[in-house]
Amino acid sequence: MQGLKKIEEIFAQERKVVDDLLDIAKTLRAMPVINLETPTLCLVGAPNVGKSSLVHVLSTGKPEVCNYPFTTRGILMGHIILNFQKFQVTDTPGLLRRHDEDRNNLEKLTLAVLSHLPTAVLYVHDLSGECGTSASDQFSIYKELRERFAEHLWLDVVSKSDLLKTSPVVYATDEPYPSQLELEKYRKSGPDGAINVSVKIEEGLHELKHRVHELLNLQMAKIKNISNNQEE
Repeated sequence: MQGLKKIEEIFAQERKVVDDLLDIAKTLRAMPVINLETPTLCLVGAPNVGKSSLVHVLSTGKPEVCNYPFTTRGILMGHIILNFQKFQVTDTPGLLRRHDEDRNNLEKLTLAVLSHLPTAVLYVHDLSGECGTSASDQFSIYKELRERFAEHLWLDVVSKSDLLKTSPVVYATDEPYPSQLELEKYRKSGPDGAINVSVKIEEGLHELKHRVHELLNLQMAKIKNISNNQEE
């Protein structure tokens, strides 16, 4: 009895440590499992541009699709099966135009994925005026990330193409851009080579899947090349 009482006293003293360990275990179980040797597609863009809808179309991931910013509250993992090949896809929280020190934890999570995981990037642009982030802000975010993560393989998509107007959407808060001509071109059609897609009317989805498959095959070759170089 005395021994049992002693154990109870020790447990009571160290209960907080045990509770902390249980919380850590719970957090780890909830974290997505990523195979670093399997090509991964990372969807990136401003909040509410349609990333989660595209993940739903492309993969087995089941994101929450709503029309408000920061719907994605963490990293969602799914899988894509193309021509009997299995790939990974991850949906990331949206990024706003601001300095890194001003970013919230969700945005920092997105940057951590791009910084530390060997992913190919599917960058999603929304020029319809629906997402709440102006074209000039999206362009600034895009240019910064494209330069910052230049080593990643990259594919650009303009989402919600069914909502695109003949005249580009201009926000009253849009700031003058150093290269106004470049910004005007972006407002009309996004970056050069971008695919126009609409989940609603299923426009461009076949081309998107084909291009994603090509991109992930390139990512697979890149991973194998890095692995071979490390072994030598």
